[in-house]
This record gives sequence, C-alpha cells and structure tokens, in this order.
Amino acid sequence: LGIQTTGGAAQTAASTHSEPAAGDGVHSGAGGLDGTVQVDLSGFAAKTWVPHDYQQRAVEWLVTRPEGALFLPPGMGKTSCSLEAFITLRKMGYAKKMLILAPKKVCEATWPAEISKWFQFQGLTVGFAHGEDRVHVLKAKLDIVLLNYDGLAWAHQHIKPGMFDILLCDEITKLKNHKSKRFEYIKPLLPHFRFRWGLTGSPAANGLIDLFGQVYILDQGRRLGRYITHYRMKYFHQKPNDDYGWYITPEKSKMLIERLEDMAMYLDPKEWLNLPELLTIPRPVYLDKADQNKYEELEDQFIIKMEEAGYVTAANAGVLTSKLRQFTGGGIYQDSETWHRVHDKKLDALEDLVDELAGAPLMVAYQFEHELIRLKERFPKALVLKGGMNSFVVKGTVDMWNSGAHEILLVQPSSAAHGLNLQFGGAAICWFTLTYNYEEYSQLIARIYRQGQTQRVFNYILAADKTIDARVARVLSAKDVVQEDLFKALKR
Repeated sequence: LGIQTTGGAAQTAASTHSEPAAGDGVHSGAGGLDGTVQVDLSGFAAKTWVPHDYQQRAVEWLVTRPEGALFLPPGMGKTSCSLEAFITLRKMGYAKKMLILAPKKVCEATWPAEISKWFQFQGLTVGFAHGEDRVHVLKAKLDIVLLNYDGLAWAHQHIKPGMFDILLCDEITKLKNHKSKRFEYIKPLLPHFRFRWGLTGSPAANGLIDLFGQVYILDQGRRLGRYITHYRMKYFHQKPNDDYGWYITPEKSKMLIERLEDMAMYLDPKEWLNLPELLTIPRPVYLDKADQNKYEELEDQFIIKMEEAGYVTAANAGVLTSKLRQFTGGGIYQDSETWHRVHDKKLDALEDLVDELAGAPLMVAYQFEHELIRLKERFPKALVLKGGMNSFVVKGTVDMWNSGAHEILLVQPSSAAHGLNLQFGGAAICWFTLTYNYEEYSQLIARIYRQGQTQRVFNYILAADKTIDARVARVLSAKDVVQEDLFKALKR
C-alpha cells in the first residue's frame, strides 16, 4: 500500500498485484491511470499514536543504534515503535527509505493496518513487492517497501547499494538458520544498509544456539563471531554420543548474553502493561488398556528399529515422536495421505471442556491435517485458521472470531503464530496436540494474551497419561527457562 496524506485526508495507492489491506476502514476502489488501485479511506478517522513510556524508550533505542533489536513480546507495539523510529531518522536526515522483511501475512495485514490506523504514519508511501509488479515496487520511489522472506529468492539480485537506508527484519527468527537460502541471499546485501534492525518476541525459543544467525544479520558477526563453528566452540559443548544437541553452561550463557546487552532491548510486559493473569491448566486424558498397549507397542517398535540401526538421527527421532503424538491425538498416518482413526479420547475430553465453558469462546490448536478433519466432524460450526488461506479469508475469519459470536476457532500454530490479533474473540486456548516448537507455542498463546485482553486467560493442555505428551510439555518448559534467562539478563 502507498498511503499519503493530503490536506488532512488520507489517500492510498496499491500496486495492481497487491491485495487490499486488512487494516481498519480500507476498501477497494477503481483503478488509476498509473496502474494503481485507488483505495478509499473516506470516513476513516485515524487516531494519533501516543507512545507509552516504554514505547518511547524503544523508539530511542532503535534511533540510536545502527544495529538494534527489540525483543518485545507480542502486543507491546513493536510495529508502531519501528515506524516512529524511521520517521525520526527521516527528520534528522539519516534515512530516506526502509526495506521491511516479514512473513507474507504480516506484510499483507499487520504493517498496512498499523500505518492506516495512526495519523502520524499516514504520510508514508508503502508498497508490497509481491506479484507481477514486484520488481517495479521494489525499485519505486516509496518510503517503505515490504518484502516477504521467501521473496528474497528473486529480490536479492535487484537490491543495490543506496536503494535502502534501513533493513528491518520483522520476526527475525526467520533468519536464524545460517544454512538457509534466505540467509544466503541476504548475507551479501547487509553492507548496503546503514541501519539493520530486528524484531521478535521469541529470539531463543528453541535455545541460545538460535541467536547466531539473528545477531549476524544485525552486526555481521561483530558480537558473536563470523562463523557458526567458532560460536559453538566458544559457548557450547556436546555430550558423548550426542552429535546433534548443543549445550551451554550457566557461565557461558552469561558471557553470551552480555555480548548482546548494547544491541537488544527487552521489557517485561507484566511490568509495563496491565495484563490479566495467565493460567496453564493440564487436562489429563486417559487411554483405555487396549489403546495404551497399542501405544507402547508402537513406541517399542521404533526404539528397536533405532537400536538395530545403531544410531539415532534427528530425522528418525522426529518420525518417532510425530507418530506417537498423532497416536495420542487419536489418529495416525499410514503414508503421506492415508490415515486411520485410533481412538476418540482427546475429542471426548475436548468436548467435555467445551461443555464446561458453557459457550465461552475457545481457541483450539491442532497439528495434523487428520486432526482437523476429525475436529470438524465433532464441531462442524468451528472457524478454521490454517496454512494456505489467502489474506481475505484470514481477515474474514479473524473478524468473525473477534466479534465474540463464535464458540470454537481451530488453529494450526505454524500458520497463525505471528501477526494476528485474536484477543477480542476469547480468553481461552486448548492444545489438542502440543508442538515441540516453543516459538509457535508461546507466540500462539500471545495471540490472545496481549494488550487489549481484559479477561483472565486460560491455557489448557490435553495430555494423554503415560505418553509422549508429558515429555513434550517438559521440553517446552525447559525452553521457556532458557529464553526467560535471556530476557531477565537483558532487562537488567
């Protein structure tokens, strides 16, 4: 979207390939002579963004740091703070144009909505480099260009020195893997930017090892080194017969975090926002004897296969845990498409919870496609958010949920963990099947446990007794401890 303010009235231009923004009061209109679509914002009354004290501190943090990161939980206004920092640098003459890397849904909805929402941002011209005219938008005379991370595959060859002053990586964890194609594409472009900023609420969701790639994007290796091998050798160690895990001592952890204190800012939302209480409540699910025996037989079969192979890899361990988690949920894949039903114990437990809530809205997190099929059979009126949905469908679903008129929202965490505000639709979430990915876990909870939530939030976990469910919960708890240690140190 290109949003410009003329005489106090907002006018918006979007490239023909772009979809209308999911922001407040934005409606599609007729095509313009310059190949754009005029979007009517008449009647849209933008409010003035008045930053909280912590947000003003965040703006100053970015403005004074060419290599800066905001490790702020969802709902604390990272987007608005970044826009204000950009405007401040423009006024000071240090920046003219900003490139924002973000997940596709965040490019389509979150950034345009934030710009259209607040009065002082409506003078910015913005384009989403996606679709047929993507190269034209990337090179156009706009203040801000949005680019989804997968767009780096084509955009890296068109980004030249002097095109952009600021690189802003929203959800910078998308660049944590130093071996990924995304990292490979962006790495040689880093010197082209005068400022490099990163935003995320979960920088170390799966351990401090993930910090290397993110920090490198911001400082090109000044703090944690230029090579992952050196980083591992300096701060981490491996255990005997464990070639895949990297471990860190409290002393090394402290040394590592101290290297980031001048770059990354963290604030505890409990200290700055009047958030309600968050309660995590396990809901035990008991398999009958026959199903418990089948589960244990399945577990034994995989363990025997791995022992016969003589080693355990991340791949075959992942297959084992996936099969076991599917089983506890009540279904299991025979191959990539064929699955069969095992039991309905979790479905029954979920239905009991829905009955107890007596109509209060509940967001239900599922992992596998066969779970969605079975959940829809049991709850046919449930709303669904999953991967592959276009932005119009996502916005419609989010709006229906936030109306408070729908009892159940089925969510696939990998597709809804970032960029969506779901706090107005309900205050309860239930994990039908837990994820091992702590970033997905914490970020999905943050869709409803965020600024604007007025009710106590309940986080229910359906866990089959004496199964892998308990282990997954323990792993998530351990990852939470690691990230909380990072946050506490940065807060100090």
